[in-house]
Amino acid sequence: MKKATAIKWLKRILIGVAVFVFIIVFIVFPTGVSYLLTNGRFRFPERGAKTPAEAGLEITSAGFTSDDGIPLKGWWSPGDAQKPVIIFAHGLNRSRLELLDQAAESNKRGYGVLLFDYRNHGESGNGYTTLGIHESRDVCAAKEFVKQRAGGRPVVLWGISLGASTAILGAKRCGGFAAIISDSAFLSFRETIAHHFRLVFPLPSFPIANLIILITSLRVGFDPDEGDVEAAVREVGIPILFIAGGRDERMPPELAQRMLKAAAHSQKELFLVPDAGHGDAFETDRNGYLNSVYRFLELVRYNPPPNGNSN
Repeated sequence: MKKATAIKWLKRILIGVAVFVFIIVFIVFPTGVSYLLTNGRFRFPERGAKTPAEAGLEITSAGFTSDDGIPLKGWWSPGDAQKPVIIFAHGLNRSRLELLDQAAESNKRGYGVLLFDYRNHGESGNGYTTLGIHESRDVCAAKEFVKQRAGGRPVVLWGISLGASTAILGAKRCGGFAAIISDSAFLSFRETIAHHFRLVFPLPSFPIANLIILITSLRVGFDPDEGDVEAAVREVGIPILFIAGGRDERMPPELAQRMLKAAAHSQKELFLVPDAGHGDAFETDRNGYLNSVYRFLELVRYNPPPNGNSN
């Protein structure tokens, strides 16, 4: 009798442990990761110049609002009225400072520049981080700001990592851009969640990564397929320079090569920096990086999309 009772209690304990583990692994963990992704405001230390003055860039403060009501903050410098304007798009957990050196160099060459912080980053307003889906609205708001300040000048997007992917999604959303500089972009919302899960945990991405994607989309209210950057590359129909680091484990060069192949416009290139890690191509080979960018822009700067539409 005692033995039967002990076995009965042991089964109950094992079932309880199994239920507890199931809840932790399949509910608590993916929900926690989802909240960390969308609500966190962690910020990496920035490299390079820390102020526009330090970079030699004269700016005025810029403020504008995304079409869903998020206030955005940035810096504006008009440059030469005969040159294009470049909108710079920073990476995840960064700020407008990430591309300050590139903006200062561009401004010295006459380009107008706009640096700004995405929603939930830097000095801009709170909002969910969605790996480019909602941030593409911020890119479109930045374009409207430039249109008000610079009229019909060609507008170029230059982004790193999340910024590169968001630039491409923004070009699909609102059009009217002359070219994109895409440094270390990812393929899609779905793929980058699954890929980073595999990088952090030595486990198959299914089903945990799928649960993270599902929970995030339900919580925030978006379709994960709206974050398909590779599909957007096929649709935007404007010149794109892809940049990749040969040692980038997060967005390996194979992704850039894949998007290069997918890009619809005939004017497309890939600049590979063999020794660079993720987002490090500029620091690794500054001269080669800048020469590639400006040579590319010289070819496209006076060829904005017909009727201001890239689609």
